[in-house]
Amino acid sequence: MTQKSVILRLLGRTQGDGLRAQLLRGGAGVGALRLVSLPLTLLTTVLLARLLGPQGFGQYSFVVAVITTLTIPLAPALLQLITRETAALYYAGEYGQIRQLSRWANRRVIIGSLIIIVVVTIGVVNTSDWSAGGRWILLLMILPAVPLLGLNAVRLGILTGLRKVISGQIPDLFVKPVALLVVVGAFATGGVLTPSTGVLSYVLSAAIAYIVGFVLLNRAVSAHWYEKKQLAQSQSRSLTKAWVPFTLLVAANTLNTQIGILVLGWLSTDKQVAAMQIAAQGGMVVALSLTIVNQVIGPYVTQIYHAGDKDRLLAISRSSVRFALLLATPLALLLITCGEFIIEIVFGIQYVSIGVLPLAILAIAQFVNVAFGSVGTFLTMSGYERDTLLGQVSGLVSSSVASLILVPMYGATGAAIAVALGTIVWNGVLAIQVSRRIGIRPGPI
Repeated sequence: MTQKSVILRLLGRTQGDGLRAQLLRGGAGVGALRLVSLPLTLLTTVLLARLLGPQGFGQYSFVVAVITTLTIPLAPALLQLITRETAALYYAGEYGQIRQLSRWANRRVIIGSLIIIVVVTIGVVNTSDWSAGGRWILLLMILPAVPLLGLNAVRLGILTGLRKVISGQIPDLFVKPVALLVVVGAFATGGVLTPSTGVLSYVLSAAIAYIVGFVLLNRAVSAHWYEKKQLAQSQSRSLTKAWVPFTLLVAANTLNTQIGILVLGWLSTDKQVAAMQIAAQGGMVVALSLTIVNQVIGPYVTQIYHAGDKDRLLAISRSSVRFALLLATPLALLLITCGEFIIEIVFGIQYVSIGVLPLAILAIAQFVNVAFGSVGTFLTMSGYERDTLLGQVSGLVSSSVASLILVPMYGATGAAIAVALGTIVWNGVLAIQVSRRIGIRPGPI
């Protein structure tokens, strides 16, 4: 078969409205955005790491990790809930309720943001330790990002549920990293890049992404979907009840990735935080393919599960994990075997002694994560978020205990080992639950 015929065959598979064609189009679109977003994000990280130095970059990374943790109920938790509910409403043809769902979520974001901002401000003002490298001032500066992150998550959830995966990802995967890079670059060119201006850049990029996302959502939602009436109280209570396990689930998931940085910021130094952040960037590269897969298949898992088609669920599981492994394997091998060279060239020699081993550990952990496949997505999008929570909590407990033991002795290396342990534990538990609940065996074989 000639190269031209192979290309034409692949292009032909993306045509039409079939499941395979939709998945291929979505995967290709999101994959392309990820491939654009990743170098932009890494370039910004490199600029911050090189120009702020290990201490300043550690401060910046710690504050971003804190704000990511604080916004768990408003951003990633609402994102998953809104995606599932929007997909179900769209599948049922109840388009008008999608707008009501959006209003319900936006109100929760505004109220929750105000609570977080007030509580954090009171806590920072009353703290007696204002000399801890400027961390508390940076935390106050980044608070305006809280509502922006939450509102962006609602927008992404609705667009993803409507199967407009690509347009939903444009603000976060293209607009935000471009804006962050441009603003950070401007501060660097002016010679005023500090942890404070770095945090300001983060807030500004979130604001720009929100504006673009707002415009895209208004264009995507048809005018006849707008209903003025509010959700019934029973519907609101049902959503709130579902929101709680989603929040717990995402909290466990987010903390599984952030626990190393948070414990390092508490028990170790800013330099060790910086080393862990660099290692986490490497892990993100390895897990990129799985991230793409999860974003694309979520709405289809909900639809196919409700249709009771176990064979199609199994087909999606197998094909998605094989695709993810195909991309993840060479990246993991490169980071494990050439980590010292990569860190020195990209981030600078000052990070080599503290970052090589954590990078290799997290690359291995994320490769294992990819090999298990989209176990969390299958459970969550099938209505078994409580089972997903069980696995995530199991991993979080393991990584938290290990972090408290290993971080004081081994710094970033200990934190990386703890995160790797948690990753393996929660994937194992979720794989068992997928087999029990859905009746399919996850993995590539």
